Amino acid sequence: MILLLGPLSDPMMRSVGAALQARSQTFVRLNSEEVPNTVRFELKLPEREGAFFFPEGAPLELAEVRAVYHRVGFSNFEVYQEYSPDEVAFVNHECQSAFHGWLNCHPGLVINRPVASGSNASKPHQIALVEELGLAIPKTMVTNLPETARDFYDFVGGQAIYKSISYVRSIVQVMKEDDLDRLDTLKNCPIQIQERIEGVDVRVHVVDEHVFPTRILASESDYRYDKAAELEPCELSDELAQACRKVALALGLVLAGIDLRLTPEGKAYCFEVNPSPAFAWYEDRTGQPIAAAVADLLIQASLSQHRRS
Repeated sequence: MILLLGPLSDPMMRSVGAALQARSQTFVRLNSEEVPNTVRFELKLPEREGAFFFPEGAPLELAEVRAVYHRVGFSNFEVYQEYSPDEVAFVNHECQSAFHGWLNCHPGLVINRPVASGSNASKPHQIALVEELGLAIPKTMVTNLPETARDFYDFVGGQAIYKSISYVRSIVQVMKEDDLDRLDTLKNCPIQIQERIEGVDVRVHVVDEHVFPTRILASESDYRYDKAAELEPCELSDELAQACRKVALALGLVLAGIDLRLTPEGKAYCFEVNPSPAFAWYEDRTGQPIAAAVADLLIQASLSQHRRS
């Protein structure tokens, strides 16, 4: 059995579901936003047994699930209207942790195991790992010392960007002279500053052995917020494509979104590896069969597990 676990409105859930339907594949789509009240969950350890329980019909035994594609990290779980914000946050954290416990120990295919997403919790940590795996990274400074930030800005000749250190989404901003007047605010929160690399953005989606590169032409420093950005499929050298596969594999990611920038000289710099990429946005604009590759992988794993059992 293939399980899709996440919000029903999630575009990636819809895309993978449509790809499975196009292949006449049986699967269960479970709306995580109906947990924990409408849909209930049980996990027993060390047996690693349990089930999902529904208002009607038979439970879905965890042992029947052979392959999982999930978007649990983007779920707002079911809460009562009278809950306070703190109570809502608590329920969300507890439900996330309950699912993470199962997804991390599930014997079948999980795209992706939550434990493999941990590297993205600290961007400096992640790019340090990426550099060890052979991809170049921009010069980076993490600091909340105003004088250090100013020195780094001067060191890279005023060609710098800044963004969040954690996985919390932020808009990548070009650092300007005016920003130097606000450096005293760093005492309240550290910042990640990086050398600004000139070149073309390329998002590479890796699905197991498949590589789907997309060239992005944008005027904004963060192309995600550029409504006029142009996206088109592109080719990578065999060496760079293999390096992307190596990075995803080493980080334990079956599915990854790798952000590169290619310089005019042809050198590739890696900025980040997204463990839960929103690939539908790229797929809709390029026609690349990313969801189909995910679906095929789920089917293959489900059939393989079924034969072994």
